[in-house]
Amino acid sequence: MKQPTEPLSLARIHDVYSGTSVKRESSDKKLSYQTTQRFAREAGHTGLAPGKPLAPNTRHRR
Repeated sequence: MKQPTEPLSLARIHDVYSGTSVKRESSDKKLSYQTTQRFAREAGHTGLAPGKPLAPNTRHRR
């Protein structure tokens, strides 16, 4: 089996399987990610889930 002239990227593999014949430009840009506090816990949150209410006409199980 002949070795490829350049390393295969995940994008190129997807292009081959999807039938895209246009070669994408390789992106050598460094990606910068930012952290956000979008999922930070609220200060007043106890960390416990609320209790599940009982269905009508049922007893509490132990």
